[in-house]
Amino acid sequence: MLQPMNVLDAGLLMMESAQTPMHIGGVQILRLPRGEGVDYVRKVVEQVMRHPADGAPFNYRLAAGSGPLGMPAWEVLDDVDLSEHVFRPALPYPGGERELFALVSRLNSGPLDRGRPLWEQHYIEGLSGRRWATFTRIHHALMDGKWGMRLAHETTSADPRARHLPPYWAVRFDKAADAEDGSGRDQAQPGWWERQTQMRRQGAETLTELRKAFGRMIESYRHPSDDGLVSPYVAPECVLNGKLTARRELGVVRLELARIKRLAHANEATVNEVVLCICGGALRRYLLARDALPDKSLVANMPIAVARADAGSGGNAIVSGMVYLATHLADPAGRFRAVRGSSRHAKELYREMPSQTALSIYLGVSGIPFILAQLAGQAEKVHAQTLVISNVPGPRERRYVNGAELLSEFPISLLVPGQAMNITVVSLADALDVAVLVCPSLAPAPQEVADGIADSLDELERALGPRRSATRKSRTTPKTASRRTQPAARRSR
Repeated sequence: MLQPMNVLDAGLLMMESAQTPMHIGGVQILRLPRGEGVDYVRKVVEQVMRHPADGAPFNYRLAAGSGPLGMPAWEVLDDVDLSEHVFRPALPYPGGERELFALVSRLNSGPLDRGRPLWEQHYIEGLSGRRWATFTRIHHALMDGKWGMRLAHETTSADPRARHLPPYWAVRFDKAADAEDGSGRDQAQPGWWERQTQMRRQGAETLTELRKAFGRMIESYRHPSDDGLVSPYVAPECVLNGKLTARRELGVVRLELARIKRLAHANEATVNEVVLCICGGALRRYLLARDALPDKSLVANMPIAVARADAGSGGNAIVSGMVYLATHLADPAGRFRAVRGSSRHAKELYREMPSQTALSIYLGVSGIPFILAQLAGQAEKVHAQTLVISNVPGPRERRYVNGAELLSEFPISLLVPGQAMNITVVSLADALDVAVLVCPSLAPAPQEVADGIADSLDELERALGPRRSATRKSRTTPKTASRRTQPAARRSR
């Protein structure tokens, strides 16, 4: 049986190549439950293998032919061989974060096998300190951010005594229920005359919104400023942009969320604005060390949550906004003010477009040059943005997986054509877990960027305050780690 595929998912599959795999995922580091020994991971794998992958989307395989109108389609499988998807690699004991992320970097390189459902799960043993890990990778066409967060919630618990939680491929979601407004009642449909009146009103509103938006964009072209609205395609040429290879490497760092919140509160900023600023500081250090810092500011693409008048019961939509990282400014306080201002201009632009129609048209038109360049295989020549930086809210409390405490959760995003670096941040209880994904052919040593993010937080605190308490978190990077090829987790100072 064939399952039709929406245009966005089809586009992700058509964009994929050996050099630009379109899967996402993450690494979880967990502590063994009390009383468990070295055979714990084996028992976990035996338990999860009892759960068949017989539900969407984990039993979807890309159809050999094409669906209607030449679009890709999914083939729904009656049986999925879990031995082709669930693996148990081991590190030489006692393994550390350096060895773990070197292994994950290898496992994450290259596309998933299109001859079977596009997901893998690795249960990794051999970590020191009574720890073990999981590594997940799932094609973005199967899984979006909403589903990913729901899966994380359904497969973990706030109760350390909870057992028998299913693996994610056994979780069932009712898509029809997701589409409802949550009231459990059928919504009354407007009549013909009401629909016509509504369409005319929305059409007029859409034109007004688009005139304002494109007017602001033209003005930003004419009068650019460090803390202003970012126009499309003003990102400078940078060594982080070019033709990618299939290799991927990771650098990671863990930050104290309380420190970020104190900075944000004391300086009338958001957590996301502080994160953008310290990422910009890390990129400035990284590029200066290579004599490759552009004279103009790097541009980050960041997801923005915008209140929508037509977004249903949720009331929000996630859009992509462009923000200056002010990497050309040496002063961290000035860089912070510029990033904060640029971020707010981006949010204001989208808030002035309350209708989904106007927003879709604006984003579509502004993205046409990049899309055409991708189709022509010339994405590296169109400087729409330097990189993507995402900050994803996670659970506020400690979480457990069948009694195993979740110590950290590092997200792994994807690299779009022409962009050799991605920074993704996820909150977990009292920490922010940061993962820097790179194509090392263009952007080697991602751990330098990760370490630089922690150093930039120190620098920003010195520049802005508030003062830190006397207690400091120790770094966990192994002293012998090679930052170029052997990533290691590090606790921020």
